[in-house]
Amino acid sequence: MPEAHVEAATIDLPWGAWHGDRRKRLLVPAGWQLRELPMADAPALGDREIDCALDAPLNAPSLQTLAAGKRHVAIAIDDITRPTRTAPLLRRLVDRLTAAGVPRQEITVIVATGAHGRATERDFQLKAGELAGDVRVTSHDPAGDLASTGVSLGGVEVRLNRDFAEADLRIGIGSVMPHPFAGFSGGGKIVVPGLADLEVLSRTHRFALMGFRGGGALAGNRFRAEMEAAVARIGLHWTVNVAVNADRDTAFVAAGDLVTAHRAAAAAAARIGATPGRGAPLDALILNAYPKDSELLQLESAFVALRNGMLGWLAPGAPVVLTGACPEGLGHHGLFGPGGGLFRVPLRRTFLGDHPLWIFAPDLRETAVRMVFPDEYPFFDRWERLVDALQRELRPDAAVGIVPCGPLQIAGSGRQSEPAAGSEVTR
Repeated sequence: MPEAHVEAATIDLPWGAWHGDRRKRLLVPAGWQLRELPMADAPALGDREIDCALDAPLNAPSLQTLAAGKRHVAIAIDDITRPTRTAPLLRRLVDRLTAAGVPRQEITVIVATGAHGRATERDFQLKAGELAGDVRVTSHDPAGDLASTGVSLGGVEVRLNRDFAEADLRIGIGSVMPHPFAGFSGGGKIVVPGLADLEVLSRTHRFALMGFRGGGALAGNRFRAEMEAAVARIGLHWTVNVAVNADRDTAFVAAGDLVTAHRAAAAAAARIGATPGRGAPLDALILNAYPKDSELLQLESAFVALRNGMLGWLAPGAPVVLTGACPEGLGHHGLFGPGGGLFRVPLRRTFLGDHPLWIFAPDLRETAVRMVFPDEYPFFDRWERLVDALQRELRPDAAVGIVPCGPLQIAGSGRQSEPAAGSEVTR
């Protein structure tokens, strides 16, 4: 007997950052009222626009001026858990440095991993491009060769990656996106915690456990104020701050001063990520973790969107479905991961209130999921089974919202999230 035909609609999600950046098509019942909730977004910058941004630094001299007479230059870049396409930016910076007289063999690119896993050769190729075979590229190790800085953060002396600490000129490149306790990522975070030792990393990450949540707001942010003061004393001479679009392309660049350039990029990230609520209240929300969906320990970055106002779009008891590719499995975090100094038994996410959390990640195993999420949150590695279970919870014409790029998105027009000019866990 032939199977009955069931009409279906299609959800199309971005999927697998740094692993093909493909699209994931998921079928849902045709009766569901799908509410697309995309961010405002922005086009990718062209080469000329990027060059103009690099050559017009904010509140800082040109890179060529700073590089004059310097012998040893270190460039810190964010790691593979971040969406920044750093290779084109690195190439431009190296061209400017060598034009100013810096020997190419004296330029070191350091992948600022913080407590994440050590960067691999594949990471070097993806983040540094052809420069990986042209200049020295290395990975930070928070338990490796470190230098004392004489600078303290929260009563703990900062010990820093030696290659970076002993360079004559220190540069940082990173993406700026909503962050649960730093307001926005990027800026000085490339140094602390990006290049620091485990003791300082533990101090900075405790802000997450203590509940300092700044997602999308910078004014009065205690973590960022303390961190930037420490990094300013250490010396981060020039920064490149990037806001990406929904395709991970560079949509905005601000170069120059540690604080000024970061604030400009944060304002751009707020505009690009602004997401108006359409048709609330919603009976369910599909929250996709792209472009921080490479590993399980990064998926919670999508929760920043919920904390920034999207929970208010949900009807009482409406479930949240967290989706992510997770091609690298559990991932690694030296503090929050299993065996790490801040690892805790998985607990209920109290900020969700009465909203159940469901998890879909086809490349994961249940054992890995239970290292991060408690048993009360159902896990599915097959979408069909999740939809079947969800149908039993929702009415046939349920309003279902779809957030395609959760870690980049901010509820609202972007105006209320615009950072001021002054100075649970993201992994």
